[in-house]
Amino acid sequence: MFYQQLLVGSSGSVAAALLVSLLLGAVHGASPGHGKTLVVASLLGSRGSLGRVLLLAVTVAVTHTVGVLLLAVIVLTANDSLLPNQITPYITLGADILVVLFGADLVRRAVWARSRSKETADPLDHAHPHDHDHPHVHPHPHIPAGLELTRGYTISIGIVGGLVPNGTALVVLLMAIAFHELALGMLLVATFGLGIALVLGAVGVATVIVRHRGGQLTAGSGSFVRAVGLLPLASGLAVLAVGLVLTFTALLAL
Repeated sequence: MFYQQLLVGSSGSVAAALLVSLLLGAVHGASPGHGKTLVVASLLGSRGSLGRVLLLAVTVAVTHTVGVLLLAVIVLTANDSLLPNQITPYITLGADILVVLFGADLVRRAVWARSRSKETADPLDHAHPHDHDHPHVHPHPHIPAGLELTRGYTISIGIVGGLVPNGTALVVLLMAIAFHELALGMLLVATFGLGIALVLGAVGVATVIVRHRGGQLTAGSGSFVRAVGLLPLASGLAVLAVGLVLTFTALLAL
């Protein structure tokens, strides 16, 4: 195994190992899972900024790295190499249940935002008197205001996205500890998390751009404006559906 050769032989290339860890993390970030779903849904259905994207990516990376370290400590304390296979399914189930809760909360917030938007949009449908005798009514297409993606909400989404430790990263760290290369193992795990963050960050940036461009096209047809206005609700329903499917799958795997 590449990592084993690196840890055993002093002449191994640390840079190559870091690159492999980065690529493996990127592949993990690009693989199907609730991490990208949460990122896309939360940013597409809210007034997310590039700063929030960075915070989200960093939170996912830090959470994943800390999760791997904690699981490694538990494995070493219990002296049971099979423990990760016993614990991880329950961690996955817990994360999936949190996804369901996030989806339900996104739906609630979207419904609340739409009701507030309707209240503020009504005065916009007012009469513009082109002359004093024949006033005309001009309804203005109105996009419901996006949900405010606060710093705390962003961090909580990132924690859920990086909550489930990856088995490959855990094995690398345990091997590093076995070969008395703890610092190198932690660095490899952190690089793995960085790979995940880079992919999720790229997805988040693309999502913010799409959301921003959609918000700029307010002069389009009324149907397009209504479709853009439904994004927060659609995003919440998508997260809720994904969470329910993942929770059911996790329960079957127990």
